Amino acid sequence: MWRSADVSVRVMPSALLTPAAFLLLTDTPALLAALLLAALLHELAHYAVLRLFGVRTARFTVTGLGATLCVPELHRLSYGAELLSAAAGPLVNLLLWVVLSLIGRDGMTLFAGAQMVLGVLNLLPVRPMDGGRILWLAAAYLTEPYTADRVAAAVGLAVSSALFLLCLWMVLTTGNGVFLLLGALWLVYRSLPAELFLPSRLAKTQKSR
Repeated sequence: MWRSADVSVRVMPSALLTPAAFLLLTDTPALLAALLLAALLHELAHYAVLRLFGVRTARFTVTGLGATLCVPELHRLSYGAELLSAAAGPLVNLLLWVVLSLIGRDGMTLFAGAQMVLGVLNLLPVRPMDGGRILWLAAAYLTEPYTADRVAAAVGLAVSSALFLLCLWMVLTTGNGVFLLLGALWLVYRSLPAELFLPSRLAKTQKSR
């Protein structure tokens, strides 16, 4: 773990599983390096905007399912400021994609593509992604949090399900995209209503009593 005055970085052992699975399924270490660099710049953009608004980031955790920022002071931000902080990561990725594409060198193509893919994926209006948070913030600003929850849940489930079907079709027709299919399946799982899991949780609670 790395720690500074206002933020700590924790890398969990599971963080090694995703790169290992990616290499096993794709065997493209250069692409993995490009994606990891894009992810690092993505998170730094979030961090920079939060600091710009005077909000401290207490913990940055990297797991096998991605990276998360723990921000206890997030409630201090307005809807607009929080929306900007959520959008900062994918916007930086897309900006770098444009810049690297304009440079036009062969060695930059892979890194430009990684920036584009990460930026577009994070703008998907699915709750675990930045796009899902942006959708919720916009809906909450226009209505109220309860309606925003319902809107974000419905849109997130529809988009993640469509993405899963698209990736499944790609795998069945081309034999490629298994890693994307697994990612889409995870998004569907994260988009499912929490009520679906409540009966099993209640059963476990009663059994423990």
